[in-house]
Amino acid sequence: MAALGILDGSTDATALTMRALAARLGVQAPSLYAHIDGIDDVLDLVHELINSSIDLSPLLEGTDLEDLRAFGRNYRDSYRRHRVAATIISARSLNQDHALRVYEAIAAFLARRGLPDNQIMPLMAMLDSVVLGSAVEPFADGFVETARTYGRQYPTIAAGLRSTRRKTIDDAGFELGLDAFLATVERLTPQ
Repeated sequence: MAALGILDGSTDATALTMRALAARLGVQAPSLYAHIDGIDDVLDLVHELINSSIDLSPLLEGTDLEDLRAFGRNYRDSYRRHRVAATIISARSLNQDHALRVYEAIAAFLARRGLPDNQIMPLMAMLDSVVLGSAVEPFADGFVETARTYGRQYPTIAAGLRSTRRKTIDDAGFELGLDAFLATVERLTPQ
């Protein structure tokens, strides 16, 4: 929890060090090594903590696409609350049980729908791209100028910015991506 707090309060991964974690916990850095091997172990624990907030229940029994939609939203929200940690985690291997349990639940849902084995991994990659991409990279925040400023050189971008509330762009984009993912699952589901 302390490590996640450090990451949540920072703008990048460099804030999380063994020294910073020890200071947050009120101990000396060497004493941490009695419990963990190093920063990789800390990151595994952060990953596990975030994954524990993901509600897998919509995926556990049924095959309704609305359950998959609910899961996708919850999955995104769990990582979106921790953007810096999500950036780190999305670049790490997925060999920990807590990560594999999430992916197994997704894979089992897709298999129950009758999707062929050779489509399950690509579909999970598509879902991860939509969910983690949206959680890690806030698209709208990249447009720091006013629509008028963009209009001089980029009139189509300016028109898009003028016609959309910036606060809704990322959520709308995520929902479009999630819709596309669900439509792909539906299209690939055997009749």
